[in-house]
Formats: sequence, structure tokens, C-alpha cells
Amino acid sequence: MKRIAVFCALPPNRNTGMATVDLAAFTAIRRFAPQAEITLYTYGKAEIKGFQAGDLPYDYLDVTEHTERYFGSDIFLFWGDFTHTHDYWLKDRQISQQHYEDYRKYIFLTSLEPSRLKDVIVFGSTIITNDAADQNDAAYYDDFKRFFEGVRAVYFRDAISAAKISPLRTEEASLGCDCAFLLKDADLNLIPGYIPAAKRQGVGVFFARTPSKISMMFFARLVGHYLGEKCRWLPWLNYPYGERWQRWPFLVLGFWIKSGHTDTGKVLSSLSGYKFIITDTYHLCVNAWRMGIPAICIGQGATICAHTLSDKKKEVLYEMIGARSFYLFVESLSILRLRAKAKSAAGVLSDQALIGQIHANVDAHRAMGLRRLGAALQALLA
Repeated sequence: MKRIAVFCALPPNRNTGMATVDLAAFTAIRRFAPQAEITLYTYGKAEIKGFQAGDLPYDYLDVTEHTERYFGSDIFLFWGDFTHTHDYWLKDRQISQQHYEDYRKYIFLTSLEPSRLKDVIVFGSTIITNDAADQNDAAYYDDFKRFFEGVRAVYFRDAISAAKISPLRTEEASLGCDCAFLLKDADLNLIPGYIPAAKRQGVGVFFARTPSKISMMFFARLVGHYLGEKCRWLPWLNYPYGERWQRWPFLVLGFWIKSGHTDTGKVLSSLSGYKFIITDTYHLCVNAWRMGIPAICIGQGATICAHTLSDKKKEVLYEMIGARSFYLFVESLSILRLRAKAKSAAGVLSDQALIGQIHANVDAHRAMGLRRLGAALQALLA
């Protein structure tokens, strides 16, 4: 029996998007390798705000506590997120330099013989935040170069990352798709509390990543008005404004935001019941389009790919699936242009031919990702 180690990003909280990414590892890989022993690993343990035992249909092992088992795996699959970028742990997760040195041996497998890198697949990850300055860190880039030149296959989730890695991968096409696109509708039934909606109605709204939330909520209300649909708040993440006084402006606009988290199954159940989504959050967009729900995404145009929450990753996703007309820059939502922008967005959300083509594009990307992942895994399982 082959032992497959799947290295996942550690969810810092109950992050619905990250849950769907790792659920795809739990289900998609099992379809390719039904007889294999599949273990999900993270670096560190979930904190008190993170997922707890029973929240999800799978568990994580901490590689620092199961080091021998991890390195003894037959196949290594690095799954999603920013795992191999330079600043992910030092800046975004703010771990110490000492821990970062320890972390690198798990993500670059520096303690294993170079020949073992042929047992490694990278799928659905991104290095979109890396730039030339990161190569000046010789210790990091030496490990990075050794790893990515030696692994069996690399299939990043975005075209920019695929372009950046191409010089190290010679003739390989290094594009995959976001891991969450690999889910099937039935896979969500494994999430405790998930019940698919009987019908779809209304506009689901969630904003957390981008400034100017008041103008975005005004915009969403206007879009709902033009569509003749009610807008409701979708608690995709635990909203960062926990104090009641911080939430009252949204209540005035008709959005009731409760404090605390909502179980992942209930969040996904709610998502399945909307006709449309308006959001500024990457994985809510991914999951909506995968379900066949058109999603308007809002992001900052005046931003660069400097960190994991950069809005550029959303913009790149929408360009890749041909959904440019569903993407808005928050800078364009001025009070003088708000009504016109909302009317235009409502028109786009009513264009069934355009929506159908984007769904076809998403399906094509998913099929391509599955073919490439499946071929790489079958070569290692043979």
C-alpha cells in the first residue's frame, strides 16, 4: 500500500475556503488512489480559533510531531496555498526565524536524497507573491531551485506562478487549477451539517478582504434591486468586526452580521441556495463558480502581489476563466458612478450565454487539472 503525504496549509481559523481546498485532497486523491493510505499534514497544530476535531471529515497530523512518518511516505503531494513562497511564514504567519529554518526542511525535503524528489507533486499552489528580490536570499533560493528542478510535477493554480516556474521546469506545462475546483457536489455531503438547498434565490453578500465596505454594500444593494432579488449576508468567515458598534452601519444597510463563527456545513449549505454572489473573497468566488453560481468579485486595482491576501490573485483568476466583466475595481465604486456600475453588473448577471461560457471555461480548467494530477499520481502508483 502506497503512503501519500499531503502537505496542507494550516488554517489559522475556521476558514471555509481552506476547508474546501483540503476536502478536495481528501476526495479527489482518493478517487485516483483508492487503495493508498492518504494522510493530511500541517506544520503546527490548529489553534483554539481553528478547526477542531469533528468539524471536518478529515484530520491533520502535525509534521513536527510525526516527522519520521512524514519523511517515510512513498509520495509527497504539496496541496494548494502559498507554501513555497519566500515570505509566507515569516511575514504572513509571523513565525520566528528559527522555526522558519525548521519549516523549510519539511517543504523542500532537504533531508532526503535528491532522487526522492521524483516522488513529489505540487498541485494548486501559488508563488504569485515571489519576485526577483526573493532570489537574493541564497539559502531560500538554493532550496527552492533544488526542489522545483527535481520534483516530478508542478501544476500551479495560476498562470503567473506557472510562468515564473517555467525556466526551472524546461518543457513541462506547469498550470493546474485551484484545488477547490476539483470538488464534486456530492463531496460536500461529507461536511457535517451540509444540506444542499432545494432551490436558489437571492444574492449572497460577503466582504472582508477589501477596504470601502460601505460603498461595496451600497453597490450590492443596488444590484439586488435591479435584479429583483433580496440580498443577504453570507458568513463565509468569522467577520473581523466583532463589536456591535462596528457592525451597526451594515445593519442600517440591511445586513445582519452576527459575531462568532458559523459551522462550515451551514455556510456551504447557504452558499448552495443563492442565485448570485457578490464578494471580495477569493475562495468564495472559486466555490460559487464551481457550484454554477455566478459571482461578482470586487478588488483593489491599485495593489500588487505582495502578500497572500493581495487582490491580484482574484483578478488573475477571473482573467483565466474569461470572467473579466464579473470583476470590479473598488476604486470605480464612487458615489457618482455607483448606480451605473450596479446596473451594469445586474446586466452581466442576467447574461445567461456569457455565464454559460464561463461555466464551460471552469469545467475545462478543472478537467485539465484532473488530467495532469491523475497522470502524475498514476506514474507514482504504478
